[in-house]
Amino acid sequence: MPKESGARKYSDEQILYFRARRGHLTDSGAPDAAAAARAMIGAQSQQLNPSLLALSMRMKDRPTTAELKARLLEPPREVVRTWGQRDTLHIFDPNDWELIVAARGEWAPGGRRGAMPPEALVKKAGELLRSASGPLTRRDLQPILPASYLREAEEKVGPGSAARQLAAGRLFWCLAHRGDVCMADKVGAEQSYVAREHWFPKLKWPRSATAPRQAATALARRYLATYGPATARDLAHFFGARVSSAIEWLDLLNKDGELAPVSCGDRKGLVALTADMPDLSVKPPRSAEKWPLRLLPLWETLLMAHADKSWTTPIEADRKLVWRKSAFVAAVVLARGRAVATWTHKQRRGRLAVEVSPLSGWNHSKHAAGVRREAKAVADQLELDAADVEIGRD
Repeated sequence: MPKESGARKYSDEQILYFRARRGHLTDSGAPDAAAAARAMIGAQSQQLNPSLLALSMRMKDRPTTAELKARLLEPPREVVRTWGQRDTLHIFDPNDWELIVAARGEWAPGGRRGAMPPEALVKKAGELLRSASGPLTRRDLQPILPASYLREAEEKVGPGSAARQLAAGRLFWCLAHRGDVCMADKVGAEQSYVAREHWFPKLKWPRSATAPRQAATALARRYLATYGPATARDLAHFFGARVSSAIEWLDLLNKDGELAPVSCGDRKGLVALTADMPDLSVKPPRSAEKWPLRLLPLWETLLMAHADKSWTTPIEADRKLVWRKSAFVAAVVLARGRAVATWTHKQRRGRLAVEVSPLSGWNHSKHAAGVRREAKAVADQLELDAADVEIGRD
Protein backbone atom coordinates (compact mmCIF):
# COMPACT_ATOMS: atom_id res chain seq x y z
CA MET A 1 0.00 0.00 0.00
CA PRO A 2 1.30 3.50 -0.76
CA LYS A 3 2.32 5.75 2.12
CA GLU A 4 -0.26 8.41 2.99
CA SER A 5 2.36 11.17 3.15
CA GLY A 6 2.07 13.44 0.15
CA ALA A 7 -1.49 12.33 -0.60
CA ARG A 8 -3.39 14.48 -3.08
CA LYS A 9 -6.46 16.15 -1.57
CA TYR A 10 -9.85 15.94 -3.24
CA SER A 11 -13.32 17.00 -2.13
CA ASP A 12 -16.21 14.58 -1.69
CA GLU A 13 -17.89 16.09 -4.75
CA GLN A 14 -14.82 15.59 -6.93
CA ILE A 15 -14.70 11.92 -6.00
CA LEU A 16 -18.45 11.40 -6.38
CA TYR A 17 -18.37 13.11 -9.77
CA PHE A 18 -15.46 10.92 -10.88
CA ARG A 19 -17.40 7.77 -9.94
CA ALA A 20 -20.54 9.02 -11.67
CA ARG A 21 -18.63 9.71 -14.89
CA ARG A 22 -16.81 6.39 -14.86
CA GLY A 23 -20.10 4.60 -14.19
CA HIS A 24 -21.86 6.28 -17.17
CA LEU A 25 -24.25 8.19 -14.92
CA THR A 26 -23.43 11.61 -16.36
CA ASP A 27 -22.63 11.13 -20.05
CA SER A 28 -24.73 10.04 -23.03
CA GLY A 29 -24.14 6.43 -22.01
CA ALA A 30 -22.21 3.34 -22.94
CA PRO A 31 -22.55 2.11 -26.55
CA ASP A 32 -23.98 -1.28 -25.57
CA ALA A 33 -25.03 -3.45 -22.65
CA ALA A 34 -21.65 -5.18 -22.42
CA ALA A 35 -19.82 -1.86 -22.03
CA ALA A 36 -22.25 -0.71 -19.34
CA ALA A 37 -21.90 -3.99 -17.44
CA ARG A 38 -18.13 -3.89 -17.84
CA ALA A 39 -17.88 -0.40 -16.34
CA MET A 40 -19.94 -1.55 -13.33
CA ILE A 41 -18.02 -4.84 -13.00
CA GLY A 42 -21.43 -6.44 -13.22
CA ALA A 43 -24.95 -5.18 -12.51
CA GLN A 44 -26.20 -6.87 -9.35
CA SER A 45 -29.17 -8.96 -10.47
CA GLN A 46 -30.87 -11.11 -7.85
CA GLN A 47 -34.00 -9.62 -9.44
CA LEU A 48 -33.81 -9.17 -13.20
CA ASN A 49 -35.81 -6.00 -13.84
CA PRO A 50 -33.88 -3.73 -11.41
CA SER A 51 -30.59 -4.78 -13.02
CA LEU A 52 -31.99 -4.03 -16.49
CA LEU A 53 -32.93 -0.54 -15.27
CA ALA A 54 -29.39 -0.10 -13.92
CA LEU A 55 -27.96 -1.02 -17.33
CA SER A 56 -30.44 1.02 -19.36
CA MET A 57 -29.75 4.29 -17.55
CA ARG A 58 -26.05 3.82 -18.30
CA MET A 59 -26.57 3.20 -22.04
CA LYS A 60 -26.94 5.37 -25.07
CA ASP A 61 -30.63 5.90 -25.98
CA ARG A 62 -31.74 4.05 -22.80
CA PRO A 63 -33.16 0.86 -24.36
CA THR A 64 -36.41 -0.62 -23.10
CA THR A 65 -36.63 -3.53 -20.69
CA ALA A 66 -37.84 -5.76 -23.52
CA GLU A 67 -34.92 -4.75 -25.75
CA LEU A 68 -32.38 -5.36 -22.98
CA LYS A 69 -33.93 -8.69 -22.07
CA ALA A 70 -33.54 -9.74 -25.70
CA ARG A 71 -29.87 -8.71 -25.63
CA LEU A 72 -29.46 -10.95 -22.58
CA LEU A 73 -31.47 -13.96 -23.74
CA GLU A 74 -31.49 -13.96 -27.55
CA PRO A 75 -28.60 -14.23 -30.04
CA PRO A 76 -26.34 -12.44 -30.53
CA ARG A 77 -26.19 -12.12 -26.73
CA GLU A 78 -24.40 -9.03 -25.39
CA VAL A 79 -24.35 -9.93 -21.70
CA VAL A 80 -24.52 -12.95 -19.40
CA ARG A 81 -26.33 -13.43 -16.08
CA THR A 82 -24.62 -15.67 -13.55
CA TRP A 83 -23.21 -15.78 -10.02
CA GLY A 84 -20.43 -13.30 -9.40
CA GLN A 85 -18.90 -11.42 -6.47
CA ARG A 86 -20.42 -11.83 -3.01
CA ASP A 87 -21.94 -15.06 -4.35
CA THR A 88 -24.72 -12.92 -5.85
CA LEU A 89 -26.25 -12.94 -9.32
CA HIS A 90 -24.87 -10.27 -11.67
CA ILE A 91 -25.09 -9.36 -15.33
CA PHE A 92 -21.61 -9.27 -16.88
CA ASP A 93 -19.84 -8.58 -20.11
CA PRO A 94 -19.26 -12.18 -21.34
CA ASN A 95 -15.58 -11.38 -21.86
CA ASP A 96 -15.30 -10.73 -18.11
CA TRP A 97 -16.83 -14.09 -17.24
CA GLU A 98 -13.57 -16.04 -17.18
CA LEU A 99 -11.93 -13.38 -15.01
CA ILE A 100 -14.80 -13.59 -12.51
CA VAL A 101 -14.55 -17.39 -12.38
CA ALA A 102 -10.75 -17.30 -11.99
CA ALA A 103 -10.84 -14.72 -9.19
CA ARG A 104 -13.35 -16.70 -7.14
CA GLY A 105 -10.53 -18.58 -5.43
CA GLU A 106 -9.40 -15.29 -3.86
CA TRP A 107 -12.82 -14.38 -2.50
CA ALA A 108 -14.24 -15.56 0.81
CA PRO A 109 -16.47 -18.66 0.64
CA GLY A 110 -20.20 -18.06 0.28
CA GLY A 111 -22.73 -18.73 2.98
CA ARG A 112 -24.05 -21.98 1.52
CA ARG A 113 -23.37 -24.94 3.78
CA GLY A 114 -24.34 -28.59 3.55
CA ALA A 115 -25.98 -30.64 0.80
CA MET A 116 -23.11 -30.08 -1.61
CA PRO A 117 -23.13 -32.52 -4.53
CA PRO A 118 -20.28 -34.98 -5.11
CA GLU A 119 -17.92 -34.26 -7.99
CA ALA A 120 -19.16 -37.19 -10.08
CA LEU A 121 -22.73 -35.86 -9.89
CA VAL A 122 -21.66 -32.32 -10.87
CA LYS A 123 -19.86 -33.78 -13.87
CA LYS A 124 -22.92 -35.80 -14.86
CA ALA A 125 -25.14 -32.71 -14.63
CA GLY A 126 -22.71 -30.77 -16.82
CA GLU A 127 -22.79 -33.50 -19.45
CA LEU A 128 -26.59 -33.49 -19.38
CA LEU A 129 -26.68 -29.73 -19.93
CA ARG A 130 -24.21 -29.88 -22.80
CA SER A 131 -26.17 -32.66 -24.52
CA ALA A 132 -29.54 -30.94 -24.06
CA SER A 133 -31.17 -29.19 -27.00
CA GLY A 134 -32.02 -26.17 -24.86
CA PRO A 135 -32.03 -24.78 -21.31
CA LEU A 136 -32.90 -27.05 -18.39
CA THR A 137 -34.66 -26.41 -15.08
CA ARG A 138 -34.13 -27.95 -11.66
CA ARG A 139 -36.98 -30.32 -12.42
CA ASP A 140 -35.00 -31.65 -15.41
CA LEU A 141 -32.06 -32.60 -13.17
CA GLN A 142 -34.07 -34.37 -10.52
CA PRO A 143 -34.04 -37.80 -12.28
CA ILE A 144 -30.23 -37.98 -11.91
CA LEU A 145 -30.20 -37.22 -8.17
CA PRO A 146 -29.07 -40.28 -6.17
CA ALA A 147 -30.87 -41.20 -2.97
CA SER A 148 -27.74 -40.62 -0.87
CA TYR A 149 -27.48 -36.99 -2.02
CA LEU A 150 -31.21 -36.41 -1.55
CA ARG A 151 -30.92 -37.59 2.06
CA GLU A 152 -28.34 -34.83 2.68
CA ALA A 153 -30.72 -32.27 1.22
CA GLU A 154 -33.58 -33.62 3.33
CA GLU A 155 -31.49 -33.16 6.46
CA LYS A 156 -31.21 -29.47 5.57
CA VAL A 157 -34.73 -28.58 4.37
CA GLY A 158 -36.90 -31.63 5.06
CA PRO A 159 -38.28 -34.30 2.73
CA GLY A 160 -40.22 -33.90 -0.50
CA SER A 161 -40.01 -31.32 -3.28
CA ALA A 162 -38.00 -28.82 -1.20
CA ALA A 163 -35.11 -31.30 -0.91
CA ARG A 164 -35.24 -32.15 -4.63
CA GLN A 165 -35.26 -28.47 -5.57
CA LEU A 166 -32.36 -27.68 -3.25
CA ALA A 167 -30.29 -30.61 -4.50
CA ALA A 168 -30.82 -29.77 -8.17
CA GLY A 169 -30.25 -26.07 -7.54
CA ARG A 170 -26.90 -26.78 -5.91
CA LEU A 171 -25.83 -28.60 -9.08
CA PHE A 172 -26.51 -25.52 -11.20
CA TRP A 173 -24.77 -23.33 -8.62
CA CYS A 174 -21.63 -25.52 -8.68
CA LEU A 175 -21.55 -25.53 -12.48
CA ALA A 176 -22.03 -21.77 -12.62
CA HIS A 177 -19.11 -21.23 -10.24
CA ARG A 178 -16.93 -23.06 -12.76
CA GLY A 179 -18.22 -20.99 -15.65
CA ASP A 180 -19.97 -23.96 -17.22
CA VAL A 181 -23.55 -22.64 -17.14
CA CYS A 182 -25.43 -19.36 -16.98
CA MET A 183 -29.03 -18.32 -16.40
CA ALA A 184 -31.49 -18.50 -19.28
CA ASP A 185 -35.14 -17.39 -19.34
CA LYS A 186 -37.86 -18.74 -17.10
CA VAL A 187 -39.81 -21.80 -18.17
CA GLY A 188 -43.20 -21.02 -16.70
CA ALA A 189 -42.44 -19.94 -13.16
CA GLU A 190 -39.15 -21.85 -12.95
CA GLN A 191 -35.70 -20.47 -13.72
CA SER A 192 -33.77 -22.32 -16.42
CA TYR A 193 -30.05 -22.68 -17.09
CA VAL A 194 -27.98 -23.33 -20.19
CA ALA A 195 -24.48 -24.59 -20.96
CA ARG A 196 -21.96 -21.88 -21.80
CA GLU A 197 -21.02 -23.59 -25.07
CA HIS A 198 -24.61 -23.38 -26.32
CA TRP A 199 -25.10 -19.66 -25.78
CA PHE A 200 -21.56 -18.40 -26.26
CA PRO A 201 -19.97 -20.84 -28.73
CA LYS A 202 -17.46 -18.24 -29.95
CA LEU A 203 -16.30 -17.36 -26.46
CA LYS A 204 -12.82 -18.83 -26.11
CA TRP A 205 -12.59 -20.64 -22.79
CA PRO A 206 -10.25 -20.46 -21.16
CA ARG A 207 -8.39 -17.73 -23.02
CA SER A 208 -5.49 -18.23 -20.66
CA ALA A 209 -4.69 -20.05 -17.47
CA THR A 210 -5.37 -17.01 -15.28
CA ALA A 211 -4.30 -17.59 -11.68
CA PRO A 212 -6.76 -16.49 -8.96
CA ARG A 213 -4.40 -13.82 -7.56
CA GLN A 214 -3.74 -12.42 -11.03
CA ALA A 215 -7.47 -12.32 -11.84
CA ALA A 216 -8.38 -10.70 -8.52
CA THR A 217 -5.69 -8.05 -8.96
CA ALA A 218 -6.95 -7.26 -12.47
CA LEU A 219 -10.46 -6.84 -11.08
CA ALA A 220 -9.11 -4.65 -8.25
CA ARG A 221 -7.62 -2.38 -10.90
CA ARG A 222 -10.97 -2.27 -12.69
CA TYR A 223 -12.75 -1.55 -9.42
CA LEU A 224 -10.58 1.48 -8.70
CA ALA A 225 -11.09 2.75 -12.25
CA THR A 226 -14.82 3.09 -11.57
CA TYR A 227 -15.30 3.21 -7.80
CA GLY A 228 -12.02 4.73 -6.63
CA PRO A 229 -10.61 6.27 -4.60
CA ALA A 230 -11.32 3.52 -2.10
CA THR A 231 -9.81 1.62 0.81
CA ALA A 232 -8.81 -2.03 1.08
CA ARG A 233 -11.92 -2.51 3.20
CA ASP A 234 -14.11 -1.07 0.42
CA LEU A 235 -12.47 -3.34 -2.12
CA ALA A 236 -12.95 -6.41 0.09
CA HIS A 237 -16.58 -5.46 0.67
CA PHE A 238 -17.34 -5.20 -3.06
CA PHE A 239 -15.89 -8.59 -3.93
CA GLY A 240 -16.87 -10.40 -0.75
CA ALA A 241 -13.24 -11.03 0.21
CA ARG A 242 -11.07 -10.73 3.27
CA VAL A 243 -9.46 -7.34 3.88
CA SER A 244 -6.07 -9.07 4.06
CA SER A 245 -6.60 -10.38 0.52
CA ALA A 246 -7.58 -6.93 -0.74
CA ILE A 247 -4.41 -5.48 0.78
CA GLU A 248 -2.37 -8.06 -1.12
CA TRP A 249 -4.02 -7.12 -4.44
CA LEU A 250 -3.36 -3.44 -3.78
CA ASP A 251 0.24 -4.20 -2.83
CA LEU A 252 0.75 -5.86 -6.20
CA LEU A 253 -0.64 -2.79 -7.97
CA ASN A 254 1.49 -0.52 -5.82
CA LYS A 255 4.69 -2.44 -6.63
CA ASP A 256 4.07 -1.64 -10.29
CA GLY A 257 3.61 2.06 -9.49
CA GLU A 258 -0.10 2.00 -10.26
CA LEU A 259 -1.40 3.40 -6.95
CA ALA A 260 -1.36 6.81 -5.33
CA PRO A 261 -2.60 7.86 -1.86
CA VAL A 262 -5.62 10.16 -1.70
CA SER A 263 -6.86 12.46 1.05
CA CYS A 264 -10.55 13.32 1.46
CA GLY A 265 -11.75 14.77 4.74
CA ASP A 266 -10.94 12.53 7.70
CA ARG A 267 -11.09 9.27 5.75
CA LYS A 268 -8.00 7.06 6.02
CA GLY A 269 -6.42 4.56 3.63
CA LEU A 270 -7.85 5.88 0.36
CA VAL A 271 -5.97 4.97 -2.81
CA ALA A 272 -6.59 5.63 -6.49
CA LEU A 273 -4.97 4.60 -9.74
CA THR A 274 -2.11 6.92 -10.58
CA ALA A 275 -3.46 7.20 -14.12
CA ASP A 276 -6.76 8.55 -12.76
CA MET A 277 -5.35 11.45 -10.75
CA PRO A 278 -5.90 14.09 -13.48
CA ASP A 279 -9.49 12.94 -13.95
CA LEU A 280 -10.12 13.16 -10.21
CA SER A 281 -9.06 16.81 -10.31
CA VAL A 282 -11.93 17.76 -12.64
CA LYS A 283 -14.19 20.39 -11.09
CA PRO A 284 -17.78 19.10 -10.71
CA PRO A 285 -20.29 21.09 -12.78
CA ARG A 286 -23.16 22.94 -11.15
CA SER A 287 -25.48 22.16 -14.06
CA ALA A 288 -28.06 19.41 -13.46
CA GLU A 289 -27.80 18.69 -17.17
CA LYS A 290 -24.13 17.72 -16.92
CA TRP A 291 -24.58 15.85 -13.64
CA PRO A 292 -28.18 14.64 -13.76
CA LEU A 293 -30.27 13.21 -10.95
CA ARG A 294 -30.89 9.46 -11.32
CA LEU A 295 -33.49 7.02 -10.02
CA LEU A 296 -31.26 4.11 -9.05
CA PRO A 297 -32.98 0.71 -8.78
CA LEU A 298 -33.16 -1.83 -5.97
CA TRP A 299 -29.77 -3.36 -5.13
CA GLU A 300 -27.97 -0.81 -7.26
CA THR A 301 -24.34 -1.82 -7.76
CA LEU A 302 -23.04 1.68 -6.94
CA LEU A 303 -24.59 1.39 -3.47
CA MET A 304 -22.82 -1.94 -2.96
CA ALA A 305 -19.41 -0.60 -4.00
CA HIS A 306 -18.11 0.69 -0.64
CA ALA A 307 -18.10 -0.48 2.94
CA ASP A 308 -18.06 3.23 3.84
CA LYS A 309 -21.72 4.24 3.30
CA SER A 310 -21.04 7.87 4.20
CA TRP A 311 -20.17 8.58 0.57
CA THR A 312 -23.77 8.25 -0.55
CA THR A 313 -25.60 8.66 2.78
CA PRO A 314 -23.71 10.91 5.23
CA ILE A 315 -26.53 10.77 7.82
CA GLU A 316 -26.74 7.56 9.85
CA ALA A 317 -30.55 7.70 10.10
CA ASP A 318 -30.77 7.75 6.30
CA ARG A 319 -28.56 4.67 5.96
CA LYS A 320 -31.08 2.59 7.90
CA LEU A 321 -33.73 3.56 5.35
CA VAL A 322 -31.54 2.53 2.40
CA TRP A 323 -29.73 -0.58 3.70
CA ARG A 324 -32.46 -2.53 5.43
CA LYS A 325 -32.85 -5.92 7.08
CA SER A 326 -32.44 -9.20 5.16
CA ALA A 327 -29.90 -7.63 2.76
CA PHE A 328 -32.57 -5.43 1.16
CA VAL A 329 -31.16 -2.30 -0.50
CA ALA A 330 -33.79 0.31 -1.37
CA ALA A 331 -34.09 2.13 -4.67
CA VAL A 332 -32.78 5.68 -4.20
CA VAL A 333 -32.92 9.09 -5.80
CA LEU A 334 -29.27 9.98 -6.41
CA ALA A 335 -28.42 13.68 -6.73
CA ARG A 336 -24.81 14.77 -7.12
CA GLY A 337 -23.69 11.39 -5.81
CA ARG A 338 -25.86 11.45 -2.67
CA ALA A 339 -29.03 9.51 -1.88
CA VAL A 340 -31.61 12.25 -1.24
CA ALA A 341 -34.72 10.02 -1.23
CA THR A 342 -35.94 6.47 -1.67
CA TRP A 343 -38.54 5.58 -4.28
CA THR A 344 -40.94 2.81 -5.22
CA HIS A 345 -43.07 2.28 -8.29
CA LYS A 346 -46.12 0.41 -9.58
CA GLN A 347 -47.77 0.08 -12.95
CA ARG A 348 -51.35 1.31 -13.10
CA ARG A 349 -53.46 1.23 -16.25
CA GLY A 350 -50.54 1.76 -18.58
CA ARG A 351 -48.90 4.43 -16.43
CA LEU A 352 -46.00 4.42 -13.98
CA ALA A 353 -46.87 5.48 -10.44
CA VAL A 354 -43.77 6.64 -8.54
CA GLU A 355 -43.77 7.37 -4.82
CA VAL A 356 -40.80 9.30 -3.40
CA SER A 357 -39.86 9.34 0.29
CA PRO A 358 -37.41 12.18 1.01
CA LEU A 359 -34.26 11.69 3.07
CA SER A 360 -32.24 14.33 4.90
CA GLY A 361 -30.64 15.74 1.76
CA TRP A 362 -33.88 16.30 -0.12
CA ASN A 363 -34.48 19.78 -1.55
CA HIS A 364 -37.80 20.03 -3.35
CA SER A 365 -36.87 23.02 -5.47
CA LYS A 366 -33.66 21.33 -6.64
CA HIS A 367 -34.76 17.73 -6.97
CA ALA A 368 -38.46 17.45 -7.84
CA ALA A 369 -38.09 18.37 -11.51
CA GLY A 370 -35.24 15.88 -11.94
CA VAL A 371 -37.32 13.12 -10.35
CA ARG A 372 -40.18 13.78 -12.79
CA ARG A 373 -37.80 13.76 -15.75
CA GLU A 374 -36.21 10.49 -14.66
CA ALA A 375 -39.59 8.93 -13.85
CA LYS A 376 -40.62 9.63 -17.44
CA ALA A 377 -37.42 7.91 -18.65
CA VAL A 378 -38.24 4.85 -16.50
CA ALA A 379 -41.79 4.82 -17.88
CA ASP A 380 -40.36 4.91 -21.41
CA GLN A 381 -38.07 2.01 -20.58
CA LEU A 382 -41.06 0.02 -19.35
CA GLU A 383 -43.02 1.11 -22.45
CA LEU A 384 -45.68 2.85 -20.39
CA ASP A 385 -47.60 5.94 -21.48
CA ALA A 386 -46.55 8.35 -18.73
CA ALA A 387 -45.31 8.69 -15.16
CA ASP A 388 -47.18 10.07 -12.17
CA VAL A 389 -44.96 11.17 -9.28
CA GLU A 390 -46.05 11.57 -5.68
CA ILE A 391 -43.51 13.10 -3.30
CA GLY A 392 -43.94 12.63 0.43
CA ARG A 393 -43.18 15.25 3.04
CA ASP A 394 -39.55 15.92 3.84
